[in-house]
This record gives sequence, C-alpha cells and structure tokens, in this order.
Amino acid sequence: MLEATHEDLDNELELISSSLLPSETLDSSSSPSGQATWPRVMSITSSDSALSLHVTINQGYRSKQAVKIEVKGSVMGREEATGWQRWTDEKMTEYDESDDYPLYQVLTTHFLPLLAPSSTPSDMIPHQGQPDKSISIEDKDSICSKSARPHHALLISHHLLSSTKRKDLLSLSSSLSLTGFSKTGHPGIMYAIGELSDLEEWIREVKSWNWLALKVRITPEVIPDEEGREDPSTRSKGKENGARRGKGRGDWTELEKINEALDWLKNRNPGREKLLMDFGVGGGAR
Repeated sequence: MLEATHEDLDNELELISSSLLPSETLDSSSSPSGQATWPRVMSITSSDSALSLHVTINQGYRSKQAVKIEVKGSVMGREEATGWQRWTDEKMTEYDESDDYPLYQVLTTHFLPLLAPSSTPSDMIPHQGQPDKSISIEDKDSICSKSARPHHALLISHHLLSSTKRKDLLSLSSSLSLTGFSKTGHPGIMYAIGELSDLEEWIREVKSWNWLALKVRITPEVIPDEEGREDPSTRSKGKENGARRGKGRGDWTELEKINEALDWLKNRNPGREKLLMDFGVGGGAR
C-alpha cells in the first residue's frame, strides 16, 4: 500500500465532489499559505438533509487508521451521536486500503446516501432517546401519492465503456421497473423514468460504482407528462406474474450515439431532448 500524497488526495476529493447531488456541497480545508498540510479536513453538507459528514484525513492515508468519518446533525443528542458512531465503525470495516480510492469508495457506498432526500432507511437511523415523530394518515397518503407519480432523473459521466456497468444498468433498471436508456462511450448518459423510491434506489446504487466524474444532473423530480402513460412494449413484461408488485420489469435501452439519445427523449415527449442540450450535450449534434 502506497501512502497517498496531497496531490493523490486532491484527485480523490475531485472524484467525490463530482459524485455529489446538486444539493450537496463539499468544503475542504487549506492552509493560509495555500500549501496543503496534514491533517486534511473536509465536510459534506446537503440542503436536503439535517445530517452532514465530517472527515479528517491524517498523514499515512490510504491506511484506515488515518481516516476518521463522523456523521453529525444540527440537533443531535449524545445517545444519537453514539449510535451513529457505532454505525460508522461498522461500515468502516468494509474500508479497503488496497483500493486506489478507498475514501471515495466507502463514502459513495455507505455515507453519501445518508444525505440524499428521503433516502435514509429507518433501520440505518439510531433511535436512542428520539421522540416519536408520527405523521397523520392524510400526510402518509399524500406522501405515497407523490411517490407513486412518475419521476425522472439524469446522470452524466465522463464515459460509459465498462461491459460490467452496462450489464448492471440493464439488470438494475429491470429490477426497479425503470424505463430509460444508457448512452455508451464519451460522455456516458443515463436517463431513467420511474417511481420516486425506485429512482432514489437507482441513483444510490449507480453512484456506488467506480466512476470518473459522475454527476447527477437531474435529481428525481415529478414529470407530469408521463402520468397515465403505459407503453405497449412494456405492458406485459412481468406484470402478469406480479413482478415488482405488479409494476413489471421496466424497459431499458442501450444507445451508442448522442443523436440516438436526443431522438429517444424527443420521441418520448417533443421538447424533452432539451434536457441534454441544457447541460451542453448534443447542442451541435444535428
């Protein structure tokens, strides 16, 4: 295991920053002279979450002993903080010192999902001493109704070439009943339509893979023109057998050219191809 230099760590922090949702911000310490010194301290906060991540990296990094990760909250009692520390210690057992980017891997796999909106499973949250925050039946019905409405999300990476990632995207989209596409090559583009909870799970899983500059360009948001729509091509895919609680197996397409991605979006709904153009993709493709 080679000890990381400040330049190595800066490159890894850039990867981490590229994997953040638009609502998330990474702040990293620097010395007054502009020269990096140990320890390095960084924090990741989100406007969508009361939780934040605080990381201290000491000399000797990539060693696990050189890394300390803390989950903090704006209002957090001693018992809750102790519960989060136990949870953190458990997840750090999967820290792999032999990896080229061990901090990136453990953060994207276990810690960053804590900051995503509505993404923290109840069994991940330490409940010691916490008050009962029940909601009314009407609130629950409203939340469920919103979650069941069609949402979409867009991810763009530096490239999508790995045959493993391509197969995993097909398998994952099928298991989550998503409709969408992945565009291979440079850049890699992934666009998905589905229910809110399924899209949030999709983003968490895809972000946990090893990427170069993966960015979540559109977080899951309601897309009204998809409501009430059912594609003839997907109507029978697994629904008769109750797959995914009767939602079917989804419909995922792999594309090779930006023009094909633009056409897919336009055929789905005229004008939707502007989603890619707004991010500088495909503006000069025609």
